[in-house]
Amino acid sequence: MLSSPDDQEGFFILLLECSNIKKYFGDRLIIDLESLKIYTEDRIGIVGVNGAGKTTLMNILSQRLEPDEGWVNLYANYAYISQLEPAEKKRISQEMASKFGVPTIWNEKMSGGEKTRFKLAQSFDANSPLIFADEPTSNIDLEGIELLENRLAEYQGALVLIAHDRSFLDKLCNKILEVEHGKIKLYSGNYSEY
Repeated sequence: MLSSPDDQEGFFILLLECSNIKKYFGDRLIIDLESLKIYTEDRIGIVGVNGAGKTTLMNILSQRLEPDEGWVNLYANYAYISQLEPAEKKRISQEMASKFGVPTIWNEKMSGGEKTRFKLAQSFDANSPLIFADEPTSNIDLEGIELLENRLAEYQGALVLIAHDRSFLDKLCNKILEVEHGKIKLYSGNYSEY
């Protein structure tokens, strides 16, 4: 089921690989992933019911959380967008601030949508070849979602995102990673094809 781009046209750079990942919460197996490779052209949507382990999986892939078994190798720097955490850096470029309609300096008084757009602008500012985004459409109005879709569509790099917005996944993803009862399956295509 796991595909590699070897049989596709073009040249892909391996950004991340992992093998035999297991993560338990107590005696419950939350994540059981045999192997995964992420290349520059991959746009992966992580799907599953609430509590399935989507954020846990993303945190393991980005090495923010250690697996109980197995290993993850990251070969590139990355940006990580989370709804729950403040921005990593408190200042962004004027160019990105204007593209995302936010101030250049982080402010706790910004609305939830502004904070999300600031973190998105920051991730594009970093010019990383890989972006992890956990529910990037949360707290954003329709105009903000459209802006985000356009920016991510233009983005030249790999994308790993968790979203409940099916239309968003359809427009941006070329692979879907399903988390169900601890098992992880990779499907080619967007959400509708999955």
